[in-house]
Amino acid sequence: MNSLLLVCLSILACTEEIYAGQCVCAEVPLNVLSGPSHSSHVLTSLTTGDCLTYHDHDELGIDGITWASVDYNGQKAWISKSYVNIKLCSLEKQRKAVQLSGCPHIVTRAEWGARAPTSHSGHLPAVPKYVFIHHGASAGCHDKADCIAKVRSYQNYHMDGHHWSDIGYSFIVGEDGNVYEGRGWDEIGAHTYNYNSVGLGICVIGNFMDHVPNDAALTVIKELIACGVAHHKISSTYILHGHRDVGQTACPGTKLYDLIQHWPHFSKHNV
Repeated sequence: MNSLLLVCLSILACTEEIYAGQCVCAEVPLNVLSGPSHSSHVLTSLTTGDCLTYHDHDELGIDGITWASVDYNGQKAWISKSYVNIKLCSLEKQRKAVQLSGCPHIVTRAEWGARAPTSHSGHLPAVPKYVFIHHGASAGCHDKADCIAKVRSYQNYHMDGHHWSDIGYSFIVGEDGNVYEGRGWDEIGAHTYNYNSVGLGICVIGNFMDHVPNDAALTVIKELIACGVAHHKISSTYILHGHRDVGQTACPGTKLYDLIQHWPHFSKHNV
């Protein structure tokens, strides 16, 4: 029995998700490219400590740089091996490199006390072309402690009520002005039927049938979307929908839906 397993058994703290092969982890901010050359297309940018799954394959580029092959949203990508550390890496860290430079701070799953998912739905197969706005149809929240409690209640409802593997939304926003990590930038969600693999779902905590969210929430939603576009996590030609545009639902609430129709990239698409 290897030493890692012995340690895990001794502290009763290991699950099947603790280690999953090797990761390439950035030691400095750097770009993830579509090919083993600086002239290749930039797919995304990593900040220090962000990790991607290592394909255990390197290639010497024409520029004399050794490039490591990694997985980015299900496709082969490349990172200069000069600025990375290759190590055993947790699936949670691989799955969610949520803190992106120049973007609003995101309260991580660890910070809000998320339950571990029962399974993983996989990476989004391509850069999402849709952004869906939802509301939780619940009481609102205006401070971090209350918003954390609401996010936990959403996760419990999705996992225990719907029997989903995790909270369904990509991100959750509170009227405290915080963004809370759901499935994050790269994981397929469970937020918008028929569109989960091609879009991100952003849920605002509260019920917005009769009023709109406060400025703190609205500002951070716009900043989050702009951040996603800047880091190639959302297509630059994305389409913005309210949940009701593609389903028989009142979500994201009449007043919030009326408002987002004036936002960039909105497209009405009633079913």
